Amino acid sequence: MKRFNKWGAVLCLPLLASAFLSACGGSGEGETASGGLSGKSYELRVATWQTDETTTAILNDAKKKFEESHPGVTVKIEAAPYENYMTKLQTELGAGNPPDLMQVGEQNFTRYIQKNIVTDLTPLAQGKYDLSDIIPNVKKLMTIDGKLPVMSVGGATIGVYYNKKLFDAAGIPYPKEGWTWEEFRDIANKLTIREGSKIKQYGANLNLGKDWLEPFVVSNGGSYLSEDGSTAVGYLNSDATVNAFQKISDLYNVDKVAPNPAELIALKGIDLFATGQVAMNVNGSWAQGDLRNNPDIDFGVVPLPTMSTGKQTSLLYTSGLGIAQKSKHQKEAFDLLMEITSPDSEIGKQWAKSNLAVSQKLAESSKQSEDPYLGVFVKQLDNAIVSGYFANGYWGAVGDKLLTPAIQDILLQKDADIKAKLTSLATQIDSELKQAAE
Repeated sequence: MKRFNKWGAVLCLPLLASAFLSACGGSGEGETASGGLSGKSYELRVATWQTDETTTAILNDAKKKFEESHPGVTVKIEAAPYENYMTKLQTELGAGNPPDLMQVGEQNFTRYIQKNIVTDLTPLAQGKYDLSDIIPNVKKLMTIDGKLPVMSVGGATIGVYYNKKLFDAAGIPYPKEGWTWEEFRDIANKLTIREGSKIKQYGANLNLGKDWLEPFVVSNGGSYLSEDGSTAVGYLNSDATVNAFQKISDLYNVDKVAPNPAELIALKGIDLFATGQVAMNVNGSWAQGDLRNNPDIDFGVVPLPTMSTGKQTSLLYTSGLGIAQKSKHQKEAFDLLMEITSPDSEIGKQWAKSNLAVSQKLAESSKQSEDPYLGVFVKQLDNAIVSGYFANGYWGAVGDKLLTPAIQDILLQKDADIKAKLTSLATQIDSELKQAAE
């Protein structure tokens, strides 16, 4: 899943925060029963891949306030770009010296809690934060085996952006929540304008990444993996999943109303939707910010069209901070976590400026649900699916290795045997998932 430069816009799913301690092992000399050190100075390390100005300012404010209220404690913020961050974190985990608070992406929630890399935040939250404040579906997705690996401060979802000017010119009513794939396809055909063999205006644009297609698969009654995440055979190659892939394939090979990835690459970064060359564009909540600042486009937002089940679906992109299982200062680390994320604090409220609020308190106080654009995406937090990332901690690596590179071959070949290709992939995926778990 692509890493976006926002806590809530990472593949998916809300910012989850958790605390890790800088030292490893059990209680050391001079520790109190709560896990802190009595009469001694110590350091709490906070590791993140967010290096943007907004996040840096929020973390520095939390550091200053926490140090003022906790004499003798030094908060060290360790920020690095994602790839560097993950390399350093894996080295520190291997050495038994993880940071006290570490940012964790949704693709690692399951594995980190099951492998005891991060600790369950539920008991630490008792008497300090009411976990029922988290939007119910978000809390459900974040909870693994009854345990909460991270605390969220924000999220991101996906929907369909549409160009009002192009709809008006064609005399087509704007799409509404509850619209179907058939309606989406019909509108895409009507809004595609051809000049000879060339297409002047595309009716729609989809992202063909495995994560972006998953909500359509689920809405069609299919799935990538079994409910417990253990197998792809019988699910990735089920009739419902195959049918969903076929519907998307027809958009490219039969209707030819969407640009294929090769055409998009050739444009070298030109945004076809922003320039009025695509009428409908599937994208995330983060995209509305730039579009609002574009005076040349009048746009609207609507949830994804539903497939055969009529079920409204979306994706939850998120990451968070988790507390290291080996931390010697779990109590203090959780206090720092609350300093960073609490919806009741001025610092915590800052997250709603760049992410969808996943706290019910913050969602209400920020009035995001009343916004004509953000409101649509906020509502999709309730429709976010249990993606493969939440079902199996190894799905991210295995899916990216096998399914991601195969998708274009499956969808863009007009006469591809989708059933056979997905069946072969499902068998390979099961083998890789089994090996990864051993």
